[in-house]
Amino acid sequence: MTGNLILRAIFMVALPTAVFFGGVAIMKKVTHHEEAEKRACSAPNPSDRKPLDQRFGYDAGAVGRYWGAVDGALPAEHHFLEVDLVFPFLYGGALAASLLLAWSALGKPFNPAWLMAPVAITVLADWTENLVQLAQLRRYSAGGAQALQAGWIRVASAATSLKLSFFGASSLLLLVLVVMVLFCAARNPAPGQP
Repeated sequence: MTGNLILRAIFMVALPTAVFFGGVAIMKKVTHHEEAEKRACSAPNPSDRKPLDQRFGYDAGAVGRYWGAVDGALPAEHHFLEVDLVFPFLYGGALAASLLLAWSALGKPFNPAWLMAPVAITVLADWTENLVQLAQLRRYSAGGAQALQAGWIRVASAATSLKLSFFGASSLLLLVLVVMVLFCAARNPAPGQP
């Protein structure tokens, strides 16, 4: 197995990882979202402290409690959701690029639509989550928790769960493909290599 292939495999995993975690850190810094997260940590119920975009399921009551805890930093929460409309294209693009690199290194054994579908679902779900939450946050800011629309919150919750599930599936798929690339290279070394 050549060092070049190992470096390519590392790059395939490092690219989406760096874009995702670096992007989240930059978004939090630019939008001052750390303040919102600090305020959420003061929520009386520990389950209300976790940001909405990291939860598998929530309802209007949970959203009202979370935004109530974040109250003084709602402009930062709003700005974060606006910036987060662009972010799915960045991490989705990096993930798609890495999946296609691994697919190509394996000799393009199947239709690439199987790789792109979970990434596309992740991006669309993230967008849906953010757009619905933005609309509901405007309602919350104007009328409090009673202004939240339970049906739309269920849509956002489902979108969040889809996003988390398909992001996890896409990431796992990438790891499996990279392992397959390394395994195939080890089994079939290039001519002139032991």
